[in-house]
Amino acid sequence: MRVAFEGTWRGTVTGREANFSQRVEVTGAVSGNGVYAGVVGASFVFEDGMVELQWNDDAGSGWQESGIISSIGMTSPLVTVRFLSADDNVPALRDGDFDDLQVRFEHIGAPFDVVQRPFAMDRGSLVMLPDGIFDASQGVQYMGVRIRNSWFFDWTSAFPATGMKIGIAPASRLSLQAAGIAVVDTWTALEQQCLGQVVDAGFVRVPDLARGEETTIYFKLDVSGAGPGKPEVGFVAQRDASDPRYDEPTRVVQKKIFVSRSSYDPTSNELVASLPEGSLRLRMNRVVLDRTAANAAAQALVRCLSRRSPGSSGGSFGAGAGPRSFWHDPCDTTDRCRHVTRALQAGLRDLARGKDVDVCRLGDLWRSCCDKACGCNCPPGSGGGGGGGEPFPGGGWQDGSGKDGWCRVKPVFWLPVDFEYRFEPNPAYTGQFGPLAFEDPWWKVVLIIIAALLALASIIYDYVFAAQDPRFAIGKVDQLADPATTQLDAATGSIDGSRGVDLGLLDAQADDVNNANPIVGLGGIVQLDRTDNGDNGLADAVVNNVVWKSGGTSATTRGVVAAVNYMTSIDYDDEGGHDTIAGTITYTNQVLVNQIVGMEQPLSQGGDSGSVWVDLASGRPVALNFAGPTDDSGSSGTGNPIRAVADRLNVRFNS
Repeated sequence: MRVAFEGTWRGTVTGREANFSQRVEVTGAVSGNGVYAGVVGASFVFEDGMVELQWNDDAGSGWQESGIISSIGMTSPLVTVRFLSADDNVPALRDGDFDDLQVRFEHIGAPFDVVQRPFAMDRGSLVMLPDGIFDASQGVQYMGVRIRNSWFFDWTSAFPATGMKIGIAPASRLSLQAAGIAVVDTWTALEQQCLGQVVDAGFVRVPDLARGEETTIYFKLDVSGAGPGKPEVGFVAQRDASDPRYDEPTRVVQKKIFVSRSSYDPTSNELVASLPEGSLRLRMNRVVLDRTAANAAAQALVRCLSRRSPGSSGGSFGAGAGPRSFWHDPCDTTDRCRHVTRALQAGLRDLARGKDVDVCRLGDLWRSCCDKACGCNCPPGSGGGGGGGEPFPGGGWQDGSGKDGWCRVKPVFWLPVDFEYRFEPNPAYTGQFGPLAFEDPWWKVVLIIIAALLALASIIYDYVFAAQDPRFAIGKVDQLADPATTQLDAATGSIDGSRGVDLGLLDAQADDVNNANPIVGLGGIVQLDRTDNGDNGLADAVVNNVVWKSGGTSATTRGVVAAVNYMTSIDYDDEGGHDTIAGTITYTNQVLVNQIVGMEQPLSQGGDSGSVWVDLASGRPVALNFAGPTDDSGSSGTGNPIRAVADRLNVRFNS
């Protein structure tokens, strides 16, 4: 009688009470097929096979199958054993003692399988990174692990499979640490809730799972210190009734993960992905992107960098900040405390003025300031306790920074139009054909990796630092109207060199999100009335007149003048010393533009500042747009009176 075994087993002959020769035959196994002597102490290992106990009277019978009885049990919470006992001789002559040969089989494998390569997942979006590859530039990432219950019992809340949980073996943690990868065991309640799991002292509790069923669990790895490579991760099972043998080598499931190390080289405008066999360099020559989202992403990046740049104290933004400050994780407690304190001051000031303030947000800021874990404590006597607040205000997922404090770029829709790339093998080779890169099919996704992880970041990075880079700067600012003294948020600049410039304004374009109501015609250019009117081509805004503007974000839209004596207060962030305006400035006698009933279009959104409001009837400029609603809805627009701008900056609009 043949008995089927699933998994990896170690068979050991434990007893023999027979005159006939005895043996054990294993067939159909993945490994370990063969015939093993029925001698007490003999041991053998096999995986997934059929076992038969046999006898031979050495008098011409040949090897015959024995009659057997079997039983199953457990010697510890994770160790399953089976016993086969043989009764030899032909059936009619068997004595029924079942002690002729006794074999003990111990299951030495893990009670689960990892069915695919563990994959990297972004902590902000919870989206798998390209082909599941970890990239050191992204710091802390979730590791998704797809497991299957390959044990002999369903994993349920009832005996015998209670309290099953999966973790990373201690030896594997040490080997990962040597490779620059840290297993992060600190999880917030929100993280566990989002991923639908419970983490218990580094182990992930597995829900009820029937035999053969699969589920995905998640760990957290910090790969910021890792070099490119394919390290192995060893996974183990454990139970609430702790099994001391849980991490024996045969009970560890080993799986490789893929790690690349990518960066952006600002000197050559190239994205660089490094792996063991070399580096790939890619340059984006032309991309199409969502300008509104890009503006928001750039602003978020500026805020993130300004409060994380080591040693920044309001000086030149980005001074000494190359790629390191962009992907570096500077846990600078001084910057953190300064930022939290400023945010608290602003929130408390608004609260005192009677404004609507999120008091829970103030509480979060307070607890964050008092979080001793990052070394930023409340002053003596403040009454604050050790918090559990986020290391940086805002939580990170929405403001461009990661939960781990890294500066990340908000998602922005973009499409590469023109790019070029080159491969630099390491070591270099001679001849026509080089080695198969990375000796693995994952090389095929390196282009995707650096595009998905870094291309957008580099675009926004260039966008932020463009004014400091001679390769991007096309001119300089000549005049600034100081808002605190002039009530104007305006400036003039001069363009380097000589070039032809069409002084008209873009009409609605085919690819504009708001293109239903062009001024003259879709895709055209609208010329202002530049005839000499004796007033430098200017006109004053008139209440109830229809006006229009051509903005960088909301494009060409119309509104109606609601007031010419409007007062508004604007809170400016100096963006880490990069902006020339800071604090709250109150503007009076401004032009307010509201939406036209029945033609509601966004009037002023982030990126629209500097566009000119033009009277639709006269074709004359009446205001310079500089502000809109704080929610960026564009439901209104605010402009400096164009006459005040022209007088202060000495400009004219007539030819």
